[in-house]
Amino acid sequence: MNSESMDGSKIPVSMKDIETSKMPIQKVRKSMKSEIITQLVLIVIFFAVPSFLEMHRLPKTVYYIFMFITSLITLGYLAKMSWFLTKYISLNNNSKETVVAFIYDLKLTLEVYKTAIISGSLLLPLAMASIFLGSVKIDEKVYNDLILLNMANTTLILYIFGYIVIAILIYLMTVSWSNKLYGVHIKNLEKILKEFDVE
Repeated sequence: MNSESMDGSKIPVSMKDIETSKMPIQKVRKSMKSEIITQLVLIVIFFAVPSFLEMHRLPKTVYYIFMFITSLITLGYLAKMSWFLTKYISLNNNSKETVVAFIYDLKLTLEVYKTAIISGSLLLPLAMASIFLGSVKIDEKVYNDLILLNMANTTLILYIFGYIVIAILIYLMTVSWSNKLYGVHIKNLEKILKEFDVE
């Protein structure tokens, strides 16, 4: 090997960039593991809630239906996250290509996540209304009128407006939280890629 032809200044910098790139990758993996566990615990809690409340039959049934659909959506993106974690369980291939592939797959995974949140945010207000208005302490007619839309047009418009606002707020809060949790690491990795290119 001709040691004189090697550029000694670039190798340590490249190795440093590769090791630095592992830091945000490990943080993303740790965050995803925590989120998967948290979401699974929340699913169990949501399904257990009606067991501790006295509810009329219709709202209880509607609640379970909406939570079942929401859980299926949630399990879908948790499966995507698990696939992502399994794919990058080890990073022995320390190269620019590995970092590029990681960023690409992470962005796709987050898009699935956001799509799931949009779907869930549309169902969650109805499930929560079933819990709050379905109590035996509240007249069953109140909930039945809501489900059958048996109300004045003005009240109906207010309900629809409130529903849309709540769904949008849930979506915006979740997307903002996800950007803060993962977006900063994507930016760091993209910055490291630019340093690769400069070299």
